[in-house]
Amino acid sequence: MANEGLQKDDRYAEVFIRSRAARGYGPRRIEQELKSRGVDQALVRNALNAAEVDWDELARETQRKKFRGPPGDAQARAKQMRFLEYRGFDAAQIRQALTQAASDEDL
Repeated sequence: MANEGLQKDDRYAEVFIRSRAARGYGPRRIEQELKSRGVDQALVRNALNAAEVDWDELARETQRKKFRGPPGDAQARAKQMRFLEYRGFDAAQIRQALTQAASDEDL
């Protein structure tokens, strides 16, 4: 299909990123899935950088949907961190999401 011009990897990556982000997946997971589907790594990086997604906010929203509040103790915090890591968010995005959850609870 690609040889006949019926499939463009850049368009595929763009649509795939939007679809996965809408389902609460982070950039690391999306990147890994696209690479496993044979999309060039440079193209994946460019598409992720061009995506109009606030990854920090997406991590927070994903945490909020799954857990409905900040972690109550260290065990709950570790569980939420593992979940967000599995979803493909990096450590900074996870920290930001959990910090935001705690500050939202204080309001």
